Amino acid sequence: MVRNEHGLHARPGTMLVNTIKQFSSDITVTNLDGSGKPANGRSLMKVVALGVKKGHRLRFTAQGEDAQQALDAIGEAIAAGLGEGA
Repeated sequence: MVRNEHGLHARPGTMLVNTIKQFSSDITVTNLDGSGKPANGRSLMKVVALGVKKGHRLRFTAQGEDAQQALDAIGEAIAAGLGEGA
């Protein structure tokens, strides 16, 4: 669940995408409280376009050799507030 006061705007979105780009796996992000359409986690524009607000639930899917490590890192980044504090 996103706890950032202003949702997933440019700054936390950039932190999320930069975390995802550290891994080779294909990663998609879905806003379960939005359209429900998955977005490419490597695209800041697509991630921000999900319209994630505070309290929205996200689903991350990862496929590839480092999928579990990627999901763990994403979870840690979100728990830490994506650069805006928890």
